[in-house]
Amino acid sequence: MAGVSFNGTSKHFDDVVALDQLDLEIPDGEFLVLVGPSGCGKSTALRIIAGLEEATEGTLHIGGVDVTDVEPQHRDLAMVFQSYALYPHKTVRQNIEFPLKSRKVPPADRRAEAETAATMLGLGELMDRRPGQLSGGQRQRVALARALVRRPEVFLMDEPLSNLDAKTRVQTRAELSELHATLGATFIYVTHDQVEAMTMGTRIAVLDQGRLQQVGAPDDVYDRPANLFVAGFIGSPPMNIVEAAVERIDGGIRLAIGTGAFDLPESWGAAVSATGIERVAIGIRPEHLRIGDGPIDGVVRTVESLGHERHIVCELAGTDHRPGDLVPGDLVIVRQSADDPAPRMGEAIHLGAEARHLHLFDPDSGERIDP
Repeated sequence: MAGVSFNGTSKHFDDVVALDQLDLEIPDGEFLVLVGPSGCGKSTALRIIAGLEEATEGTLHIGGVDVTDVEPQHRDLAMVFQSYALYPHKTVRQNIEFPLKSRKVPPADRRAEAETAATMLGLGELMDRRPGQLSGGQRQRVALARALVRRPEVFLMDEPLSNLDAKTRVQTRAELSELHATLGATFIYVTHDQVEAMTMGTRIAVLDQGRLQQVGAPDDVYDRPANLFVAGFIGSPPMNIVEAAVERIDGGIRLAIGTGAFDLPESWGAAVSATGIERVAIGIRPEHLRIGDGPIDGVVRTVESLGHERHIVCELAGTDHRPGDLVPGDLVIVRQSADDPAPRMGEAIHLGAEARHLHLFDPDSGERIDP
């Protein structure tokens, strides 16, 4: 197996920059998930690895070898597509064996390799069926088995679960994670679904507009987003972002939001003071907002029950957003356990959060402010 390295890699389509100076090391054996909104450059990065797109600038290394100009067929990779790309007229066995047949592997060896891959993915009883006789999840496992028999250095997966129903996606996510643990191979997986990214990746790399925003372990990216984009993208529901005025009082810092304010600990106050900014963007995860005693006044607008939990949409009181402000509205979401008393729509409430759960950002640059 082998690691993958992007070195100042860019891809331009005429005037459109699809990938912008990507520097990213993917160690051998890692399960890296490239995640971001549509058009962020994640699929372009995957296609550059596969050799299906040629980099405009920079280089790409696989296993320490520069493969920037190497043809796709000479890169030891296997790619699993969103569309499965199975041959409808061939049986499951024939689809799995096909890469080995094209390599002139003897029939007995092809059959043995196909049986091994099929057993690993629970396809043993389906070998004589055709794709049209299979469910979406079964077809995806056939596509995985076909990739598996090639024994490639790197597995590439481009949104392979997006066509599956919710229950099958959960099952297949678990199967992919088990497969990665069994093979110890390098997996590079593209998705716009952050649940897939958070649950499957050894690390996740967040892209936006062709640029790498942050890379790290899923929990690290969730707990310490590097900038406003990552803060607003990672998390479901997303992090609440509101702007606050910076008030300097008695040598400390207070952040005023609407009719209330947060007093910052001394370490935070020093960090905000050092920036010299007059307004700051505050990020608070929905699970860290509490209803009860708190400095921020609000009104409940919607209560969404999800069975095990509820999402409470609140309008902040006294907020005055100017044209061009970071946040066009003044709504926040509170994630609440179903065991807690539910507020009523229209009820006036008080919101609070512990200072350790606040995330502060420069509203102009978007960069994180740390104490």
